[in-house]
Amino acid sequence: MYIPRHFAMNPARVTELLQAATTAQVVTAHEDGPAATLLPLLWRPDAEGEGWGSLIFHVARVNPLWKRPYLGEALAILSGPEGYIHADWFSSQQASPGVSTWNYATVHAYGPLVIHEDPAWVLAASRQLSSRHGADLDLVDPDAVEKMLRAIVGIELRITRVEAKDKLSQNRSPEDVQGAIDGVRATGNESLADAMTEVSVPHAEARYRLLRDLGQRKRPGVPRT
Repeated sequence: MYIPRHFAMNPARVTELLQAATTAQVVTAHEDGPAATLLPLLWRPDAEGEGWGSLIFHVARVNPLWKRPYLGEALAILSGPEGYIHADWFSSQQASPGVSTWNYATVHAYGPLVIHEDPAWVLAASRQLSSRHGADLDLVDPDAVEKMLRAIVGIELRITRVEAKDKLSQNRSPEDVQGAIDGVRATGNESLADAMTEVSVPHAEARYRLLRDLGQRKRPGVPRT
């Protein structure tokens, strides 16, 4: 993934997206070509706090994903807030038509896939995932749970590296950023507006100050403020 430096996501934001994501596109490479599977997920942090932890999934036992030989690592694509940014939301483009864009946040997590057929492991993972969405497996008939466990297989992607990108208009002026946030919020896309407020506003303001200071240094006799 191409990530200009000003769009690089900081580690805290990566952790937030890993925690918040509910699904991922799991991409695997095989001799006959790549395959992509949308799966619900659960993120398990690294116990030692030194790595990125693991992404936990499960699939139906009849799904060939867990049985096919893989080539190299798998890739899980996690999506954060995203949305269309109209050009006329930017104050710098209100005088004449400009180009619209698309803002988004995404994390690409890479690592080997580990298959888990142990019923205890699969049950613990299923219980965690169900609890996250407000369901309690302990209330389900034990025979039904046992039948489910025989029908699914656990998958763990042990994250070895991440590529993460916040493309949120933070390379524009503070006025443009605020105009875009107001426009996004007016459409009801609160999650994207909040992400831009967190990431883009301070970045744009810092960039503006830097450019202003550099400009003043090039103008002798102009006092710095």
